[in-house]
Amino acid sequence: MAANSLPRRVVKRLLAPVLTEGTYSVLQALAMGWDIRRGTWSEPELELLPLGLRSGETALDIGANFGLYAYHMSRAVGPNGKVYSFEPIPFTARTFRLVQRGLGFGGNVELVNKGCADKGGRVAFIVPVLGTGAISAGLVHMGRNDDRSGKTTYANFATKSVDCEVVALDDFFPTNRDITLIKCDIEGADLFAMRGARRILETQHPTVIIEIVPWYLEGFGLTVPDMTNFFFDLGYRLYRYQDGKLRPSSTEDVVEDNWIFIHPSRRDRFASILPAET
Repeated sequence: MAANSLPRRVVKRLLAPVLTEGTYSVLQALAMGWDIRRGTWSEPELELLPLGLRSGETALDIGANFGLYAYHMSRAVGPNGKVYSFEPIPFTARTFRLVQRGLGFGGNVELVNKGCADKGGRVAFIVPVLGTGAISAGLVHMGRNDDRSGKTTYANFATKSVDCEVVALDDFFPTNRDITLIKCDIEGADLFAMRGARRILETQHPTVIIEIVPWYLEGFGLTVPDMTNFFFDLGYRLYRYQDGKLRPSSTEDVVEDNWIFIHPSRRDRFASILPAET
């Protein structure tokens, strides 16, 4: 069964109300690990990892969820590389560890049970809860940042608040590492995480695969130009990955999707799927 198939939804609805959270985490890990291994849970941008990462390098997985990107990053950087996966929600982090153990990518992947923001501290995360009582891990979002309330709502879900630690990546990595690629998918708070990694972006120019959802940004008082201009000011260029090619894009092109920011110093890695420079 694929991640959101009808049979799986039926099984979740039947089992979630009668299982402990720990037991449900185990079942979730088995299902997610199976989907990752078979490739039935996937995203097109995963195809960029073997190009953007090389053996021995370091990747950051912000909003690690159940380990989809971590698994593929682990394979791309090899045994001498390193993947740091940031996941603040306790249930999701526990399930990630089970997936990691089941798929055997523990040696070069470190799970950091924290979120990422523009400064360290503690932040309330809003966790959507399904009718079964299980959480919707993919829709967890930061409830506030810098005392600014997030307006994003999920009308079809009940919610609960979970207080979690967040870090600024520039503080978490006080000395330069070979950070080559960052994936970020944290439901509208992505720009806060990138602001907290400004030194890393300025000095190491990692490729960034990042989800941009205009509606989520609005919940934090942000706009699409806030996101794109942040990267443009650092010398990055914007691309969308479609049909096996990276297509140069502008702020006006941005719709809900994953987008790729590549610094010119990293362009050579993607030359085979980029249009020729004119």
